[in-house]
Order: sequence, then structure tokens, then C-alpha cells
Amino acid sequence: MVKVKTVQFRAQVPQDIDFLIRAIAPFKNAGKDWTLSDIAVEALTEWLQKPENRELVEAHNILEGLERRGLTSNIF
Repeated sequence: MVKVKTVQFRAQVPQDIDFLIRAIAPFKNAGKDWTLSDIAVEALTEWLQKPENRELVEAHNILEGLERRGLTSNIF
């Protein structure tokens, strides 16, 4: 498996979301150690897959920009 280079992505969230995520994450650790990064990646991937966001990616040729940087995505 190819190791994907990661970058740091910061976000501020309301306290209730922070509490809920940190409370739920340990229960998801059945067979996989879920980190806050794993949860954020899953949430952002689902957000990108929403039809309105996919349309924006296609309308603005954003995948071509990704390819020009030597990157690929399996999100779509």
C-alpha cells in the first residue's frame, strides 16, 4: 500500500461537537484505532461527496488542478 503524504488541517469546532466526538471515538475502536484525524478525514470525505460539492469540483475543473500537482483522488 502506498503511503499518502498528509498535511496538517486545523479547524475550530463548538464545544458540544468536541465533547461528542471525543466521547464516541473510543467506542469505535473495535478493530481500528480511530484518531481525531481519522474522524475528520471521514467527515470531510463525505462532505466532498455531496452532489453540490461534486458539481463544483466538476464545474471548476478542480481535479485537473489536482493532477497538475501530481496528485490523485479516489474520493469521487
